[in-house]
Amino acid sequence: MTRRGRRIVGAGALVSLAAAAAIAFAGAGGDEAVARTLRRVLGAPEATAVVVLERSDPFGGPPERERGRIWYIPGRGLRYKADGATGIEMGLDREGDRMLLYRPAEPRLYHAPWAKAPSRLRRIVAEPERVMNGTFGAEPETREIRGVRRSGWRLRPASLGDSLGRVSAWLAIDSGTGLPAFVSLGSDVDTLVVEFRGWTLRSSARASDLAIRVPKGTPEGPLDPRGLLDSRGDGEDGERR
Repeated sequence: MTRRGRRIVGAGALVSLAAAAAIAFAGAGGDEAVARTLRRVLGAPEATAVVVLERSDPFGGPPERERGRIWYIPGRGLRYKADGATGIEMGLDREGDRMLLYRPAEPRLYHAPWAKAPSRLRRIVAEPERVMNGTFGAEPETREIRGVRRSGWRLRPASLGDSLGRVSAWLAIDSGTGLPAFVSLGSDVDTLVVEFRGWTLRSSARASDLAIRVPKGTPEGPLDPRGLLDSRGDGEDGERR
């Protein structure tokens, strides 16, 4: 794989995967503040938040930025939808036995069975308690994020996906809500910063939040999730049940 292909995430689809996976980099067993924060997200009937993603360019260019929203239902699935007309959409539905990726710019809806989705994402959905019962070796560390010094926790190195190397992770907690505020993921190639805004922890889950709706007649095709690790793509809005 080329150096470019080893980046933490590719544009669009891989940014989506990173946003969904960011909340699973730690579990209980270290600092109680970190454990308590993640238990609230992973243990809620449904959690949703606006996210802003900023990925560095290893070739010296300006960082890539993307804004979107995530929905997470423990035991059932997760979904990410980027804002804008070219926003890609990704969904993982355990009960529906599928992983979906929609790229409206093509336009095309890609699908794969649940069993072929990246194992870390399947674990987040199917076994949140396993994530919460893990260990993370959190150490206090202050970092500069977008020009502001922020207090947070450096977590033990982890693997973001099945085919990726070890990735360093850092978590900052919002002092007002006690929920994740920033997650920074870094490799020897690039860095991804995920900012979480406006968390909502619902009292009950809404399965419809996992739906990806697309215009009638949208072509479909098979998805190889491993191919997302070095792909680049755009999309547009739509949904499918």
